[in-house]
Amino acid sequence: MIYGDNKILKIPFSGKLVKIETLISGNTCGARHWSDGKAEYPMFPERLWLRVHPDGRELFWLDECETIARENPAKKPGKHANVPFSETPNLDDYRRALESAIFGNEEEERYIRTHFWWTANDPVRHHQPDAQLPGDFRENLMKLQTMLNPAEPNDRITASEIARELGDFDAAIRLLDFPFPRKLSYYVRKFKEWSGEKDTSVREMRDDR
Repeated sequence: MIYGDNKILKIPFSGKLVKIETLISGNTCGARHWSDGKAEYPMFPERLWLRVHPDGRELFWLDECETIARENPAKKPGKHANVPFSETPNLDDYRRALESAIFGNEEEERYIRTHFWWTANDPVRHHQPDAQLPGDFRENLMKLQTMLNPAEPNDRITASEIARELGDFDAAIRLLDFPFPRKLSYYVRKFKEWSGEKDTSVREMRDDR
């Protein structure tokens, strides 16, 4: 993984400056894939669309920012040395995003609800002690499910996973009765298996095909 210049951005609402890293190259070594659709690439981190400024937790969309400058992280810090790096939103940040006017269309809302789902699942995903799902986990998944198109294979497989995690195993299995493309056959098999076991937890998609 090779990092490029840091970008200095001006965020749209407050005009504060924030710094983000850029990546010149990476790879998929060590990648892990999960039943909720999240993929983790240690050597190729996700390029987050929604981010948060650490000073005041202001949310902003990356593509709405103005690039002010660039800095080479290998050189002596310049006039932007004190500009903080953006942070990944946490659950409370995603909650605020859903309650505010930060999203203006369905694509943005779906992004927020999907990342809320993934973030809520992270303690279970990584076997953290006393991991518990938040009280609004179910509500978020039910709303996300209404945004999916069951005629589209990827949306349908996601809807099945949502139904499984909500404990509606019959619905999860019914949704898998569909002419999915071959590339999704492994997901279909595993989702049927886990639904039959009455398992509601996020699961890792291991390469045991």
